[in-house]
Amino acid sequence: MRTTLAIASLALAANAMGSISATGLQCVQISPPVAANFPPLFSLNAEAWDELQGVMVANVFCDMTVNPSNSGGPTPGLVSGLVDSHFIHFTHGSVPFVSGDIWFNDPIVGVMFNDAPLDLSDWLGAGGTLYPTGQIARGTNLAFGSNIAINGNYMHFSLVDINPAIAISQIRVLTRPVPAPGAIGLAALGGLVAFRRRR
Repeated sequence: MRTTLAIASLALAANAMGSISATGLQCVQISPPVAANFPPLFSLNAEAWDELQGVMVANVFCDMTVNPSNSGGPTPGLVSGLVDSHFIHFTHGSVPFVSGDIWFNDPIVGVMFNDAPLDLSDWLGAGGTLYPTGQIARGTNLAFGSNIAINGNYMHFSLVDINPAIAISQIRVLTRPVPAPGAIGLAALGGLVAFRRRR
């Protein structure tokens, strides 16, 4: 009985680990960096990584909470429940514009792209990574034509900054873990075996 229950628990735990499943265009997935800022991050591509996984949150403010939607008419709101956190960074300098695609394992429930929501959610950052909490203009500059669009577990972004100086654009994405039917079935089977053993 203990073996069956352990297998079911492991299956559920493994599925709760949401992650970036693919990237496209000018976006690459990297391991969490030492610092989410310039100069450690300076590339022709936007860089994305997974942060905390399977975290219970309560009333985390996000700039976008409706899926599908885009940053041209975002619906801000609060996100609660079990989430996985992911981060996108781009340093404008070598090029002022970058466009990328990201697919996540699970559906997107919240996106932060303004300074304050990013600052307030840095506790969801990857362990060992230093974030620019409190740094002015760390968010995405929508005034210059940047855009973020989400649909299901997919995000497309265009990040623009025409400032001649070095600038950064950052986005945090929250996804909601969804247990796979197989994992749910396995957990139910473990419970059935435990029930039969007790009888």
